[in-house]
Amino acid sequence: MIVIPLKKRQVCLALFLFLAFAVHGSETCVAVGALEKAEIKRVVDGDTIHLKDGRKVRLVGIDTPELDHKKGNHEPFAVEATQFLRSRLDQFVYLQASKNDQDRYGRYLYYLFDKDRISLTSQLLSEGLGYRIAIPPNLAYQSCFEAAENTARNAHKGLWQQNLQWQPKAGFAISRVNITSITQNRGGWWLETDQDLVINLPPNVIDYWPAQQVFSLEGKEIEVRGWQHQRKSRYSDFKSWVLSVRHPNDLREINLSSMH
Repeated sequence: MIVIPLKKRQVCLALFLFLAFAVHGSETCVAVGALEKAEIKRVVDGDTIHLKDGRKVRLVGIDTPELDHKKGNHEPFAVEATQFLRSRLDQFVYLQASKNDQDRYGRYLYYLFDKDRISLTSQLLSEGLGYRIAIPPNLAYQSCFEAAENTARNAHKGLWQQNLQWQPKAGFAISRVNITSITQNRGGWWLETDQDLVINLPPNVIDYWPAQQVFSLEGKEIEVRGWQHQRKSRYSDFKSWVLSVRHPNDLREINLSSMH
């Protein structure tokens, strides 16, 4: 039998715990602060649940693929995201309100956690079943969400098996495009791309982007994410599609170290 000295065993145990925590912490986010326990009525899709008390809740920090409840034409991984969220919940969920806690549809914007105080958003992201999104002022756990998403991205899990070629489609989008020109007016910053797409940085969040930082993006390839819509314009010179970005985490220059 091999006997390991006590001091050496203590060092090995400390190293094991450190590595275990580092791996676990890179993929999931532990709740900070008080939580509210609530009873679940049903899981609607990968990022929406209904509570027994009537509240309709949207997870903060993530967008998961859409379920088509009418015709069944679900987006890729929409069913998997819904099933995964359902598998992580039983009768109850633990809530933490965001700074801006309701959206325009009347849904409550909450950070959701399981019984172990682990973020459900981070769990979905680490499985590649949704994309991280940053919408001020609801920016808690962003660095942790990014680490969780990178776990799936690096492993090509779930949604990260797909390419990021831009598509003319309404709704949430993540794409890689080249910036061809940049202008600013009362509507904020406008970043023209090599696609039929212009990226808008709205005036109410313009303080996040110093002018020098924005102008430095001209001629660069970027990765951008957010909700896009088709513009109704009479002018043929304008791009047909607009994608709005509200935080620098969602618009980043691509360099060699970030290529996959």
